[in-house]
Amino acid sequence: MIILVSTLESNKGLIMNKNEETISVNEAKQALEFSSKIERDTNAVARPPLWLSLIIAFFYAMMTYSWAVTRHENLWMLGLIISTIGFFLAVAFYLHSTRLLGVKPKLVPKSISEFKFHLFTALFFGAVFILTRVFSQGDVLWASYVGSAMNGSVLAYLLHNYSACDFKTAAETK
Repeated sequence: MIILVSTLESNKGLIMNKNEETISVNEAKQALEFSSKIERDTNAVARPPLWLSLIIAFFYAMMTYSWAVTRHENLWMLGLIISTIGFFLAVAFYLHSTRLLGVKPKLVPKSISEFKFHLFTALFFGAVFILTRVFSQGDVLWASYVGSAMNGSVLAYLLHNYSACDFKTAAETK
């Protein structure tokens, strides 16, 4: 027992000495570069494949378009239901396949910057979704095309470039 205590105290002294040492500028730069490389690699691993990103974005664009052009119980409501089911199935496939690969994508923000990113994107997608419907009902028929193209392309871009859900981190690692 005495040997164990003396060994722990000597290791504690070594750790204290290592913490008190200053590092050089090159070592600090290397540590920052290594940290940004880890963040880039994490984003690349968490990113869905391009084909899956396009499928998810397509279904979301179809949801936006179908909702915008529904009038008095027509067939576009069926398109909305089918595209919603397809969207959720594609997202579930992505989440399940990443779990099988040992990666756990973030669903809940863990920092303030991630929360702001989630909030901004939710407000953007919600506003485009609602405004597309409002303008389409107001006889601006091209609004449904523009709104669905905006939602689909922005979602595909965000899924591909910011899969870590942190704009600040993703912008710094580029």
